[in-house]
Amino acid sequence: MNTGGSACKIDWGKIRGAIMIEHGKKLPVGVTAKMLEELCHADRPDRIYPILPIYEGAKNGGEPQVNNVGYGPGTYNGLNAMTDTFTLGRFDEMLNAKLLQCANNQWDVYYWDSNKVLYGYNDGTDVLAGIPMSSVYPTVTPYATSGAKSVMTVSFCHADAEDSLMNFDYVKLGFNPSNALRGLTEVVLEEKTSNKFKVYETMGGYDRTMGIGSLIASNVEKVMSGVTSATYDDGYLTIVPKSGETVALKSPSVLYESGIKWIEAVKTVRIV
Repeated sequence: MNTGGSACKIDWGKIRGAIMIEHGKKLPVGVTAKMLEELCHADRPDRIYPILPIYEGAKNGGEPQVNNVGYGPGTYNGLNAMTDTFTLGRFDEMLNAKLLQCANNQWDVYYWDSNKVLYGYNDGTDVLAGIPMSSVYPTVTPYATSGAKSVMTVSFCHADAEDSLMNFDYVKLGFNPSNALRGLTEVVLEEKTSNKFKVYETMGGYDRTMGIGSLIASNVEKVMSGVTSATYDDGYLTIVPKSGETVALKSPSVLYESGIKWIEAVKTVRIV
């Protein structure tokens, strides 16, 4: 048992965010800000799902369990279940809905702190892995009260608290992940009048056409399927569809290559 510490002690800072990734997947060695941005748009199962900003954290559980055998001495019997709970900047209705939909999924999770340190799990390889979690779920107060504004927390349940702590590991980053990470927003491509389309957020219906319409029109052959041509004018995409084919925006990884970032089109609504 080696009880000596590192020659260069870690400078613990406040946790600022988390990166969820599908179980068994990892961030690449020497990850950069550009890589993180690309991974946010990657095709599943390689996509990452950031949660930020985090303002406060608390550990629940993970305490040693010591039991006596009859009149014998106390013996260590492992750690109880452990959950890391973090407070976000505000209630986010989209994030809340998606976390609830996937609450029982297994995730591997990385944390990063205010000192640009990325925390993870040593799985015996040369690549830092995410910490295995059995569940990730939200707790919310969606409405402001007389004493506080609306608030949201996200809880990460360790699959094995003892294993997480015994195999804890970290790497120092040369950049702030907060500047590179952002989750994707689901959108729908909706036909308003004949061959005239808008892009709306699926929840709430916020119109995103003005921000991305020109980029879609100028890269239509790359970013859309089932389309011959497209133009953007006065807040509408005018699309000439291919006969017998389905009009659709392509995957986030394809959109990203043309500068269309942070959205994922989940369906197309045509006038019947």
